[in-house]
Amino acid sequence: MYNNSRFYKDIDNNFTLKIDDKPFKILQLTDLHFGFSMITKKQDKLAMDAINKIIEKTCPDLIILTGDSIFPFVIKSGTRNNIKQAKKLIEFMDSFRIPYAYLFGNHDVEMGSKGNKDDISDIIINGKYSIFDKGLEELTGVGNYIIKLINNNDKLINTLVILDSNMYREGWFYSGFDCIHEDQTSWCMQELSELKKQNSDLTALAFFHMPLPEYKEAYEKMKLGDRSVQYNFGSISEYNDYFGITKYQCDFFEKALDNDIIKGMFCGHDHLNTLSLTYKGIMMTYGMSIDFLGYKRIKKRYTQRGGTLITIKQDGVFDVAPIPLATVVSSFVRGQK
Repeated sequence: MYNNSRFYKDIDNNFTLKIDDKPFKILQLTDLHFGFSMITKKQDKLAMDAINKIIEKTCPDLIILTGDSIFPFVIKSGTRNNIKQAKKLIEFMDSFRIPYAYLFGNHDVEMGSKGNKDDISDIIINGKYSIFDKGLEELTGVGNYIIKLINNNDKLINTLVILDSNMYREGWFYSGFDCIHEDQTSWCMQELSELKKQNSDLTALAFFHMPLPEYKEAYEKMKLGDRSVQYNFGSISEYNDYFGITKYQCDFFEKALDNDIIKGMFCGHDHLNTLSLTYKGIMMTYGMSIDFLGYKRIKKRYTQRGGTLITIKQDGVFDVAPIPLATVVSSFVRGQK
């Protein structure tokens, strides 16, 4: 676990990170898809080089890994040993000497993989620069936690909510993607409401792996000319405008609207989608992906590859910008003029 005098757990068991009197930079990295096996050495090297370039370019204060960092899928990576993969991951991330927060995607603990979420969590927690907590045992998922950002005067200026969007329902892959459950949503909104008592102007950012149904809803409204949906940047490049969303009931977005504290949501999962829209006052952003392994012929793709930089100012206002590895990132969105 990250050990620094400016980082600690408060009496409510939330992480607290004291930041300097300057804009605070968060780098979102998603879908690294490290195989860390004999047959993935070339792809892993490409991914490492890409991450090195992005970190060198952005100089972040915090890195947030939004799922599918490791890939124990034997058909692609040649191994089910996610224990080894997790250890290699923290060794790599610790080398930057920058604190990093971790959350689970739908591939980090594949069916038949060596370690379960508790096993992988125990490894992640031991990273020298790792910020991670398993969260309350009674909540669905593993890794639901909060990072409070306070200034040098101990004023709370922003809150980062890290959530496990889970994997699949009963029946594993064929049951369809899961989502953030109702108990996680209730916990999140209650915690934020309590924190707002410390700052009536508090805003929060939420990070999870799989996109909410509202990502697709907002995109389709924009294509039909709904001017209330604000286009920020990026595109939808998955085949046939694909969104890897759940078919089950998920009310996280609606509850966030009612709570009125979360103003930004960041996910991964769909590697070719880089779209960022603002819908009903909430910015919803796909992080640029790293993957050189998961998708067929993914190595030849480039406009989706990179990171996402979130800059939080001292008043809590935040800016978001894509950090593409290529010289340009496509701004084309079907239906966007």
